Amino acid sequence: MVAKVIHGLNSYFTFRLGGELFAANIGQVTKILQLTEITKVPNSPKYFKGIINLFGDIIPVFDGRLKFGFHEADNTRETCILILVFEIEEHAYCSGIVVDSVEKVLVFEPGQIKPVPNTGKEINAEFINGFTTFNDESVIVLNVEKIFSEEEIKMFTTVE
Repeated sequence: MVAKVIHGLNSYFTFRLGGELFAANIGQVTKILQLTEITKVPNSPKYFKGIINLFGDIIPVFDGRLKFGFHEADNTRETCILILVFEIEEHAYCSGIVVDSVEKVLVFEPGQIKPVPNTGKEINAEFINGFTTFNDESVIVLNVEKIFSEEEIKMFTTVE
């Protein structure tokens, strides 16, 4: 899958996991897929759902709930897969992440995104660029490049 990160955008795609509202820069969201059959990979971590074939490309898919420290939950009609693109050491990677539901695209100016406070939440602070609000609700702005460790990337993704 040929994809690249589009830098410099102030638009964010929002989605829900475990009741929390998250945002990923729209320049890193390439597709939204209905939940489809995911081929399991033996001896992989619990948060790794498996792989999907997307137009001939093999894409690893992770369970967002488990990866972000939430409890496992049953899928619903709104459960879907976000296909994200991110760069590590100048290489582009694509990965899917299962989310509870998708919301909307919002625009946040850089000054609206505040640094990561010590929230006590179970989410790994390294995954987070910062926080903002929308309609009096907290929005967790993700650092997509930090969601997966270098070992996970090498194990589950292919270089573009």
